[in-house]
Amino acid sequence: MKKVAVIDSGSGGLNVLKNLLGSVHDCQFLYLADEKNAPYGQKNKQNLINIAKNLVELLNSFFKPDIIIFACNTLTAAAIKRMRALYPHIIFVGCEPAIKPACEKYDESEVLLLATPATIKYSALAKKHPRMRTLAIQNLPTLIDQNLFDLDCLTPYLKQNILPLSPKAIVLGCTHFEAIKAQISSFCDAELFASSQGIAKRLNCFCPQSGGNDCFFMTTGEGESLPKFFHYLFNC
Repeated sequence: MKKVAVIDSGSGGLNVLKNLLGSVHDCQFLYLADEKNAPYGQKNKQNLINIAKNLVELLNSFFKPDIIIFACNTLTAAAIKRMRALYPHIIFVGCEPAIKPACEKYDESEVLLLATPATIKYSALAKKHPRMRTLAIQNLPTLIDQNLFDLDCLTPYLKQNILPLSPKAIVLGCTHFEAIKAQISSFCDAELFASSQGIAKRLNCFCPQSGGNDCFFMTTGEGESLPKFFHYLFNC
């Protein structure tokens, strides 16, 4: 059984984990919600590298993962290259915005990357598509964490920011944003592109095709959110 740690700053990585639990087998998953350092999206690159290193050291001290998934576009863009160099014995799987399939189907000027400021700044993929538009809605990952079971309340805020841009495709460049697909689709007919399926496909390269999974949760915060995260993962 492979030991797989899944890291995000809040609830976003749960959208990735939900996909993994349904399509990857024979893994012991540990979901680490790094609430102490949330949100990641406003932090600079060196700060994110330091955070990633501390989290990897923490996981190595007791869990000793075979694979670590950065279920966060921001952390992937800023720190995964450095972590692979520092910890060559660990397989790191990152979360890249689904820009390539969106720009293959649509002209890149018709594509909107909805992401955090740090992902927009540090993503190598985003830099390869200079005509693609980008949008960072202030505090959106935090608002999603705070309203996980009442996401419809965010619809007016999303509509106000997205609708004037009239995109034909929206790349959900933050794993938190996979939770608000329905809210975006309620006012915008753009095609939505996410990255969770790509992560599951990548992880399947390292795991058996049969067997059951175990799943555990931990947080760097006080722990009040863990029941909420558990309910969201298994009941929504």
